[in-house]
Amino acid sequence: MDSSILTGLSVSAALLLLSACTKMPVEEQRIPLPSDEPIEFAVGGRETKGEAPITTLAALADQDFSVSAWYSPEGRTFEGPGGTTVQYFENHRFGYIKGSGEDDSFANHGWQGVTREGDVLTADPVYYPFDGTLSYFCYAPYRDPAGSPLLPVIPGSDPESRYGGADIQLEAPVTDAGIISRLPRYLAGSPLIRVTPAASAADQVDLLVAPPMLNRSRVRLAGQSPLDFSGHRMVKVEFRFNKTGSGEDDAVRVTRISLKNIIGSKYLYFTQNACLWSDAVSPAEFGTDFPRAGYQITVGNQELLDQENVPVRNAANDNHIAVQTEKGTLFLLPQVLPADAELEVGYFLVSQQQEKSMTYLLSQYSLTAWPEGRVVSYQLTLDLNIP
Repeated sequence: MDSSILTGLSVSAALLLLSACTKMPVEEQRIPLPSDEPIEFAVGGRETKGEAPITTLAALADQDFSVSAWYSPEGRTFEGPGGTTVQYFENHRFGYIKGSGEDDSFANHGWQGVTREGDVLTADPVYYPFDGTLSYFCYAPYRDPAGSPLLPVIPGSDPESRYGGADIQLEAPVTDAGIISRLPRYLAGSPLIRVTPAASAADQVDLLVAPPMLNRSRVRLAGQSPLDFSGHRMVKVEFRFNKTGSGEDDAVRVTRISLKNIIGSKYLYFTQNACLWSDAVSPAEFGTDFPRAGYQITVGNQELLDQENVPVRNAANDNHIAVQTEKGTLFLLPQVLPADAELEVGYFLVSQQQEKSMTYLLSQYSLTAWPEGRVVSYQLTLDLNIP
């Protein structure tokens, strides 16, 4: 099975605004006064050469990214004793407004707070506080808020109504000691990101989440600080096909690819200098049973391969044809594959005008886990002798 590392993009930053929540004792909470200095992100470094949707600065500019920030007063730190921080702003959209006459290098202009209407961006700046520091939690692509995801979780409530069903959603910092003990190296006071890929490949996205930027001061920063978006957090799952069997002269077209009984929702959480997927805390009421889901690549009744018909397997068995990228690639959660996870392929026998399907247990392959940031390619031979 082929796999390769998805490369990412590197971003450097210069910082962000205003709102309020908790981590600081009530008597110490205060919302700091904003300065008149807008927070901007200066983007530099090489563009990447991967295959995922968000691999270049231009692609990031099309989708924007989300920034949330927590404020620590002078003399305190986000991760320090007492946890003296207050939420400064939540899920602000940052994008790139190209200046007049600028080229598309995306290296000479600040990425700033914006609002978006289609392709039109309007500046919506946020501002540094006069004093203290800010700590940042950032992901791409940006998602509009659904309800109030940073409000306390209501035990027993329905997840879809509670969170609005978004595929990427911020949730409140964890305060329960029992839950924290199951999140190794969890950065106390930092939000969780709940990720629930859409069922259809056409609606799925690659996900970039930067390690946290902690305790950044307007005065000490003097302009820029690195915001690292090089880590692709999902798994890119691809499929390639050839065929064998007594009916191999028949034209065969792949029309549908389905995955079943796959882990469908997980938390990504922050440590002091990284991001980790939780394998012990589920979005299902913080338990240990993870939601299961099914995923599908299909485009009506159209064939999915680069050439219409599946090729006959050659002697070396190295002539598999890939599913067309523009017709769907699955971006799914890193996971140890459940024992009952299945792959079903729907295909059409042209000469017989007949649709058939073939089901595979993923456990029959040597790959038992999907690692973060990798491309996993399943090379499948359709056996036409199977009824």
